[in-house]
Amino acid sequence: MEKISPYSGDLYEGPIWHPTENVLYWVNILAGTIHRLDLKKSTYLEIKLKDYVSSISPRVTGGLIATSDQGFYAVNLDGDVKEIYKVKDWDPRNRFNDGKCDAVGRYWIGTMNLEEKYPTAGFYVLDTDLSFKKVLDNVTISNGLAWSSDNKTLYYIDTPTKKIFEFDFDLEKGKISNKRVLIDLSTIQGSPDGMTIDSKDNLWVALFGGGKVIKIDTKAREIVDEIPVPTPNVTSVTFGGENLSTLYITTAKIHLTTPDENAGYVYAEKVSATGTKINFCGI
Repeated sequence: MEKISPYSGDLYEGPIWHPTENVLYWVNILAGTIHRLDLKKSTYLEIKLKDYVSSISPRVTGGLIATSDQGFYAVNLDGDVKEIYKVKDWDPRNRFNDGKCDAVGRYWIGTMNLEEKYPTAGFYVLDTDLSFKKVLDNVTISNGLAWSSDNKTLYYIDTPTKKIFEFDFDLEKGKISNKRVLIDLSTIQGSPDGMTIDSKDNLWVALFGGGKVIKIDTKAREIVDEIPVPTPNVTSVTFGGENLSTLYITTAKIHLTTPDENAGYVYAEKVSATGTKINFCGI
């Protein structure tokens, strides 16, 4: 496993592989920074926002869209940041957390309780017409999400439950229904955090406090493989690189009394699976 980030961060999260720029992006949530690493050119760029930044996605119109503070922002590589949408009636007990865009370009985003222990948060969607709605409540830490290759299933994590849920997904209408448990991870060490999906609809899930990434067969509903990571707090994963066959893994130093020398870096691991291209945001 290769350590690829120039330095470590307190809470590296939300890695994405940009399919046209062929670079890796990730965020340092609490520092409010977006990181861009071109592995072929060995160039590195950091963009600072005014507040924390929890998730990012490439935009159809160019640049990125980021969730930060109480809204959605257009971010360009030159550091220009412009507010696109601000959430009204914000609950100060929460902050934005993980989010991704669906195949139509809607931005699905969750919030999390700042104390990480009360179900004050929710799961939302910002549509391409800038309509914003809640689709799930009584959430504590809304986290990883992924869509099946046929866009008929949405996989979703509320971290403290230690379960991965699945919903029927209506891509045309942008609606979810029929919530059920895909797999219960309560017997294993660590809690499910960010996740991604490969071309065969297997989920790859980061285990915060578990020091590994697990591979879940969604048809058999069981863990079929695991990748050890040299630090406990593994936060998220994405596929990228040539043929989308490298797994990029983010980690964190937070909640470690004495962070080890490997904590808070981004790692790369070649795997036998291939990923799926990220959806561009149409907002």
